[in-house]
Amino acid sequence: MCCGKLYYHRRTRPNPTAEEPAWGPQTPAPEVKGEVHFQVSAQDDYLNVMESMMPRVPNFPQVSVKEGKVRGFVADLNGNPLAGAFVGVRSSAVGGYYSSASAETDENGYYEILVPWGATHFWSGGYTIDYGTGRAALSLYPADSKLESFESTTGKVKNFVLLSYGLADADHRAEKPWSSGGYFGGALFLNYNIGDPDDIWAARGSLPPDAEILITLTPLETLYGESRSFVITKKVGSTSLSLNNIPIGRYTISASLKDGRQLKLRQTGPYVSTYPHHGLKPKEATGSAEVLFTPMGVEASSALPNYGGWRPVDIKLELPY
Repeated sequence: MCCGKLYYHRRTRPNPTAEEPAWGPQTPAPEVKGEVHFQVSAQDDYLNVMESMMPRVPNFPQVSVKEGKVRGFVADLNGNPLAGAFVGVRSSAVGGYYSSASAETDENGYYEILVPWGATHFWSGGYTIDYGTGRAALSLYPADSKLESFESTTGKVKNFVLLSYGLADADHRAEKPWSSGGYFGGALFLNYNIGDPDDIWAARGSLPPDAEILITLTPLETLYGESRSFVITKKVGSTSLSLNNIPIGRYTISASLKDGRQLKLRQTGPYVSTYPHHGLKPKEATGSAEVLFTPMGVEASSALPNYGGWRPVDIKLELPY
């Protein structure tokens, strides 16, 4: 495989201490498989391919609230504890000054933070995986779906899950439904020119005004074994299409017009050179290529909790010329 493997550091469950109770039995995660078809109108320019589907949350050990502390566990979707996940909190005191504190999870997936005094919120929550031949920091999802503020003196128990797709921050999604920040899955940004083929002033490679684009995403390897393929038919009209919430992994992307003519795929945008291990492979191809989503960062501490951590891969679609 040209792009390496996806890997996160699975740990066997160690013998817990009295402060870190044992992980209980887990039910199998639902399978994500099959093939889904979407028809996108000429006016629409974004699509959430997993729609409202959310992964089921694993069973966490039960711990009690401790005054002045935040504590909890971080796990993958199968209920395996994740060591080395980063959780950060920030407290504001009188005068608007912030104090922060953080911790990494131990072998049992457990963390505990002594919270600075004041009104407190979670400012970071991430986990780094080996991703292709590079690295990627994934955002953590709060198991109860909430990231409410709290008073530091009362303490809080908060468990987190590493997702490969799903709905992230609802406010961001409501304000910018086209933005990758509202989803845990990967993102693509497809763009193209539209022009009459008989118009000598039309940009080279322009698509005909009455064209329909056919995009197929076929998974080659995914974080949790998701095998669902996506087939999208898009009428031209708008000159772009944002595809969000694609289960994290490595895919084959194929592009053609509905009449059978293959399209050229060319990666563009500011991150072509910045993230050489990710994106379209090769950077230019006709008909199909492989794609590996581009992360926002690689350090676990850089990931915002409950927020999409993937930059859209910019792909220009053109008729070969």
